[in-house]
Amino acid sequence: MMFNWHDFDVVFQAKPDYSFDNKTVEGINKHRREAGELFFDRIWRSIGLTRPSRNNYPPRTNQDLRNIWSKIVQSSAPDEQKLALLFYLLRDCRHLSNADSNFARRTYLPQKYQLLVAGLWELDHGQFARALEHLTDPSLTPTFADDILFTLLQHPKCDRALASAYYIAVSPPLKDPKTLGAYFSLLLRNNMVEAYYFAKRQDHLQHKKLFEELIVTMHQEDPSPDHAQRAAIVVGLPLTSEEDGWFEECLLNGAGSKLPGAKDSVIARRIALGRSTSDISSLNRLGGEDIDGVNWDYVKTGISGTVPH
Repeated sequence: MMFNWHDFDVVFQAKPDYSFDNKTVEGINKHRREAGELFFDRIWRSIGLTRPSRNNYPPRTNQDLRNIWSKIVQSSAPDEQKLALLFYLLRDCRHLSNADSNFARRTYLPQKYQLLVAGLWELDHGQFARALEHLTDPSLTPTFADDILFTLLQHPKCDRALASAYYIAVSPPLKDPKTLGAYFSLLLRNNMVEAYYFAKRQDHLQHKKLFEELIVTMHQEDPSPDHAQRAAIVVGLPLTSEEDGWFEECLLNGAGSKLPGAKDSVIARRIALGRSTSDISSLNRLGGEDIDGVNWDYVKTGISGTVPH
């Protein structure tokens, strides 16, 4: 006998008066507030349902649950997409033993949909490591990849290392500017060199924008031995001639020109490349502080031929 998944009473035969308990409802609402938007909301829109999903999910009563089930069933989406969202709902029915797995088995829901929905459900419920076990499965075609990465980057309770792991495993397209920006910010915090090469792989306009962001970010950091090391790394990057021009323009006339050490970085790079520094008036103001073992008094000595006092 064919399983009639359209009929709520058939699916919930064991408990047709089922409703979400208060703990489940409050937990879902809490996670929505933390994330801003749930992946349930995104799937809801993807099957052509236009009324806001937050008005329907989570359902508080049995009638609410019946109503949301009916709306999904009656949508114009392909059956597999409907089944995927119903499968998501059943994962919330924790007091119905194996309701989700039984539903998937009886409806022949493809494994790829089960993996995707299970991962998105875990994300929506704040279980980030478990989510990635599903969402990085090699057999899964990446879906909502930019949104997933952005959630991992922005969620207040998510370890950012998981975002890095997801990016490496899945290679999201980063078509969404907010996701690209958030991921680049993570790279800037973790590894300036990696951030530099990431910027180089973008199109020309994005390359220049991210490169300048790297330069500005480094100069906005508070002085410290770690900052001095990062500054030395940035000054020593193997820039192309075009990037070298961006570097100087940013620090002499652009967004970084008013930041501490801006002209000093230009001078340091020119010295490293054996170029003239005579046209940069800030040279005479440099002095005293050791940066990675280099003392500016001795650098000036080598340039001017004078003896430091």
